[in-house]
Amino acid sequence: MRAVLPIALLLAPAGAHIDREWFRQALIGETAHWRDAAATPSGFFQPSLDRQWRPVGEQTGTLVSQCRLLFVMATGYRVTREPGYLAALSQGADFLLAHFRDPEYGGWFWSVSPQGKVLDASKDSYGHAFVIFGLSHAAEVTGQERYRQAALETWAEMKAHLRDRAGFIKPRTTRDFNQVRGTNSQNPMMHLFEALLALHDATRSRAVLQDAHALVDAIFGKLFEVRGGYLPELYDADWKPLPAAQRGYLELGHQFEWAFLLSHAVEKGFPRRYLALGQGLLDYGMKVAYDPEAGGIFSRGDYQGGAVRGPKGWWEQAEFLRALMHYATLRKRADLWAPFDRSLEFVKRQFIDPDYGGWYGSYDPKTPTEGRRAYKGSVWMVGYHVSGMYAEALRLSRRR
Repeated sequence: MRAVLPIALLLAPAGAHIDREWFRQALIGETAHWRDAAATPSGFFQPSLDRQWRPVGEQTGTLVSQCRLLFVMATGYRVTREPGYLAALSQGADFLLAHFRDPEYGGWFWSVSPQGKVLDASKDSYGHAFVIFGLSHAAEVTGQERYRQAALETWAEMKAHLRDRAGFIKPRTTRDFNQVRGTNSQNPMMHLFEALLALHDATRSRAVLQDAHALVDAIFGKLFEVRGGYLPELYDADWKPLPAAQRGYLELGHQFEWAFLLSHAVEKGFPRRYLALGQGLLDYGMKVAYDPEAGGIFSRGDYQGGAVRGPKGWWEQAEFLRALMHYATLRKRADLWAPFDRSLEFVKRQFIDPDYGGWYGSYDPKTPTEGRRAYKGSVWMVGYHVSGMYAEALRLSRRR
C-alpha cells in the first residue's frame, strides 16, 4: 500500500524536485570529463581512468565501452552543441566500424586494443545490443547514413545468428556463431530492447518497432515471474530461472531499468498494458530494494523478496533515480518524490566526487572510502548510466 502523503507534497510540481540547472551542469561536467579523458585522435575510447581522470594500465576497448561512449558523446553534443563532442562521436563511430567489425563472419568482435588489434573475437549479444544503441545515437546526431545502416545490419545479424530455438538471445558465441558460451540472462535482451527503441528513433522503421514489441512480449510472456512480480536475472538452457544454489538472483537495479523502458515504450505508442508491468516492477523494487534510512537502493535480491544489504553500486542508483523522476513526473506518482529527494541527496553525498567530479563506483559504509575512490572509469563504468539519468531529468524538466 502506498503511503498517504500531505496534500502540499501531492500537489508539488516536478520543478520543486528537479533542479534543471543543477542537472544541466552535472550532465555537462560528466560528458566533458569523458570527452577530455577518454577520446583519442584515432577514435579509440580509453575506458580505464583513475580518480583524477588519468588513463591507467593497459587500455582495452570492448563493444560496451566503445559504444556506451558514443552515447555519452552524443548526449554531450545534444546539451552543449560543442563541436568537440561531434568530432569525438564521429571518430569513435568510425573506429568501431574499422576495427570491431568482423569482415569474415559478420557481427562484431568483443574487444580490441587501442591500435585496433583484435583481442577477443567472440560474439557477445550484450555487446551487439550496444552497437545498435551507440550507432543509432551516432546516426541521429550526425545524420550519417553509414552509422544508421550499420545499426540495421547488426540487428539483422543478431536475428540470423544470435537467436536460439526458444526465440530468445544467446549470451555469447564463438566467432563463427556456432558454439554458445555463457549463461542465459535477461540482461542482453533488456539492452537490446533499449537499443531497438533507439534504432526506431534513428530510422522510424515500423519493422524495428514491431521487433521491439515482439521481443518484450516474449520476455514478459515467458520469463516474468507473475506471482512474485519480478524478472529474474539468470536462466538455465531451457530458460528456467536458475535456483539460488546455482547463482540465481535478482538484479534489483534492472527492475527499475525495465520500469523506465516500459513506460518510455508506452510514450512511443506501445500498449498501455506495458505501463502496468512497469508500475509493478517499480513497486516491487521500492518494496525490496529501497533503503528508506540512508536513501538509494541495494543491488541484489533473492526470490523471497529480500535484499542483500551490501555495497550499493553506482549504476543502480542512476537507474533508480531515473525511474523515480520519470514516474513521478509523467505517471503522476507523487509518492515517489520523497524517496527521490532523499536518494538524490544520498548520491550527492556518497557517489559524486567533490574534488575531481564524476561518480565513484560503489558505496559501502563498512569499507574504507579509499577503496571506492580508486578509479573513475573501466570497460563497464563509462558514463552511460549517469548521463542517461541526467538527460532524462532535463527532458522531464522541459515537459512539466
